[in-house]
Amino acid sequence: MTAHAPRVLVAGFQHETNTFAAAPADYANFENGEGFPALRRGERVRELEPVNLPVGGFLQQARARGWDVLPVIWAAASPSGPVTAATYERIAGDIVDAARASRPDAVYLDLHGAMVVEHHDDGEGELLSRVRAVVGPDVPVVASLDLHANMSARMFDAADALVCYRTYPHVDMAGTGARAAGLLARRLAGERLRLAWRRVPFLIPINSGCTDLEPARSVYGGLEALDGRDACASFAAGFPAADIPDCGPVVWAYGTGAVREIVDRLYDEITRDEEKWAVELLEPADAVARALGTDVTGPDGPTGPVVIADTQDNPGAGGSARTTGMLRALLAAGSAEPTAIGLITDPDAPQPPRMQGWARPWTWPSGVNHWCGATSP
Repeated sequence: MTAHAPRVLVAGFQHETNTFAAAPADYANFENGEGFPALRRGERVRELEPVNLPVGGFLQQARARGWDVLPVIWAAASPSGPVTAATYERIAGDIVDAARASRPDAVYLDLHGAMVVEHHDDGEGELLSRVRAVVGPDVPVVASLDLHANMSARMFDAADALVCYRTYPHVDMAGTGARAAGLLARRLAGERLRLAWRRVPFLIPINSGCTDLEPARSVYGGLEALDGRDACASFAAGFPAADIPDCGPVVWAYGTGAVREIVDRLYDEITRDEEKWAVELLEPADAVARALGTDVTGPDGPTGPVVIADTQDNPGAGGSARTTGMLRALLAAGSAEPTAIGLITDPDAPQPPRMQGWARPWTWPSGVNHWCGATSP
């Protein structure tokens, strides 16, 4: 335990990588932030304290505990293909250089857990290992992670504690940062945290990880009951759109109690019935037929549109949102219902008079209601 206020280095570097996507994440993507706040350096990182991000929750706790925060950088970009090597080395280099120069009493990193880089399959494991190498074995290193993290042994080996979100859609980001601060406080007080972890032997589709639905709702709801001095448990459902060795769900726990028994119990609950985690995905033609056959008429008229959600070819899953399989299925159905397409990013798609692969001028079908995205090839 330090005699002075602990000097805690704070940094963030987040990316969820779809290795099947063609568009890489370059420095400009992190600089702009895209769906996240723009990149911040130094004291400007403190501007994120009131934001519902892990770093925000951590900074709130750090201030409440009287820690001396050393803010370095916070950067995130929307999901896409792998992070370019130059971008990774620039941002990771800033974090490692700061850790080497400042010699902090502790390190907190706001990470995603599913970052793949052009020259590293395990972006977070590489970064945590580099940080550990410069701060030494006795400086606590703690990180928060997304629920869709693809955990690796290297990540566990390099960190003193790792925690991930418990909600999807993600609404507990600040709370996750606060949990990370709680574990760091225990390490700064001299407590040694035991770790147990197990890898689940199947992939979990993105959709069935929704914590508003079963079985995810019960599994993640049960984690709250385990919080306390004895254990802090996490379950990362993984990000399945990553063709890397460590892709997949992992359950783990830190604490002073029976962490192995806790992890085994959670593992058994998750794996007891693999079929419960399965999700039905329709072919485009089937999705259109179901949408057009859905009655949306209420006593006072239409109650709203039918949404076909393409959960792979969209920015949230790292796709480029430029496939036209659903568009083709809609046109083939020949419906007179008014229809709208939520997003196509292909710059050639809206250009008259032709679309690639079509032998006639591009025209909207007459009339159109039901559509916004979908599962297309």
